Amino acid sequence: MVAGCTRKSEVPVILFGGEMHNSNASSPESIDASLDIAEALGYNTVLAPVSWALTEIEPGVYDFSLVDHLLKAASERNLYLGLLWFGTWKNGESSYPPVWIRQNSFYAVAPDGIVSTAISPFCTYALDADKTAFSALMSHLKEYDKEHRVLCVQVENECGAFIERDCCPEALKAWTDYGWGSDMDPLAPQRFMAEAFAKYVDQVAAAGKAVYDIPMFTNAWLKAADAPYGKYPNGGPRECVLNIWKEHASHLDWMSPDIYDPGFARICDAYAQGQPLFIPETKNDGGRIWYALGEAGAKGVFSFGYEEHYDNPYYVQECQVISEMMPLIVEGHPMRAFYREPKVDPENAEFSLSLGDYNFDIHCIEGEMNAHGIIVQTAQDEYIIAGVGAWITFSGQLAFCKELRDGKVWQVLNGDETGHHTMLYLRGRLYQDDFVAPDGTVIPAPMFGLPYQRRFKKIAHERFKVSGIYHIKLYSK
Repeated sequence: MVAGCTRKSEVPVILFGGEMHNSNASSPESIDASLDIAEALGYNTVLAPVSWALTEIEPGVYDFSLVDHLLKAASERNLYLGLLWFGTWKNGESSYPPVWIRQNSFYAVAPDGIVSTAISPFCTYALDADKTAFSALMSHLKEYDKEHRVLCVQVENECGAFIERDCCPEALKAWTDYGWGSDMDPLAPQRFMAEAFAKYVDQVAAAGKAVYDIPMFTNAWLKAADAPYGKYPNGGPRECVLNIWKEHASHLDWMSPDIYDPGFARICDAYAQGQPLFIPETKNDGGRIWYALGEAGAKGVFSFGYEEHYDNPYYVQECQVISEMMPLIVEGHPMRAFYREPKVDPENAEFSLSLGDYNFDIHCIEGEMNAHGIIVQTAQDEYIIAGVGAWITFSGQLAFCKELRDGKVWQVLNGDETGHHTMLYLRGRLYQDDFVAPDGTVIPAPMFGLPYQRRFKKIAHERFKVSGIYHIKLYSK
């Protein structure tokens, strides 16, 4: 088993990576191409879909050849996996069950009588078939995943239905029998839908765990603050009904948020209460990754559709820096992190963090595209700091400051570059070589060299830079 695993219900390592695009695990060739990019980005884990329709080719007849190829390909690249079971639901719709399931199941019905595109959570035919198929998948993993490449499994994907409330006959009976509408609670439809979907997903998870007990979770399409019914899948483990999911889906180890909306830090905090924080989908934003790992205590954070970001130099190079830092992060050193979220925090935002015997006052630089960082304490007075777009003052003074690249000293900083031992400028890495993407696309090097990376020169904040890594030692004044 992977080093660091203490219980089966815990993710054994801190996972950093990306989630494949929906169809990229549908052929061996596509799997290989996708995992090649993941390896080049420096990931340690990839989340990959398993399609019910491609797995159960006929009722009771299973084809796990794609799963087997995925395991083999991940092993060859020293990558771990989280499998995403695209079963009854995916993104609030039922597009991944086999044809005979879609033909013979009944669907959730809106209050106005319009039939939705999501199979009803009250459909026992679909539930029984999903449980059987998922159990077969877990049985296969138990037998064939000898290296334990699969660290966790997501049960369904962003389940729910794009309606206010399911009003199919079975749902109406449940609504009446349990008196959901008797208290006139405006959130009653959401609570009703959450309980129905939670019970369904829990039964699928329970069936799988009875065969192979590894960490399982499900994820939520979060509702934007002003989104009306019909603009998000109602019934998933969103924040306002998270307690209902925790009560009725006890066979899941946690519920995850897919975070695309503003308010990243607040959402992280909400989903970290009483359960592991695991973010299967978010933007390809280095600042979010640093914050999730270093400040929010995430067990895993993944950028969705990483394959399409191969030619984004900010993301590609930021991933390389993160991969340099991951050995320190997974060792469990004390950490703090900051992230100036665009359109949420002011450009010149300031943060104050404490770690060890020192306070760190972070001053984000106005005009800088990115401002984020992580502080890792490695010894009594020593820290490794990675970041860009800010400068940091301390409740102490610098004994030394070294910029690192690939674990080696790149430069020793001193004098006015450190405010004469009083500050660390996270100037970041300004690459001097052209960046060549996997498809051969050449992104030219910046026009200006290191002398223009001063925090008081405006042009320094308009150049392509990613996080730098700095080793510092402090002493009391």
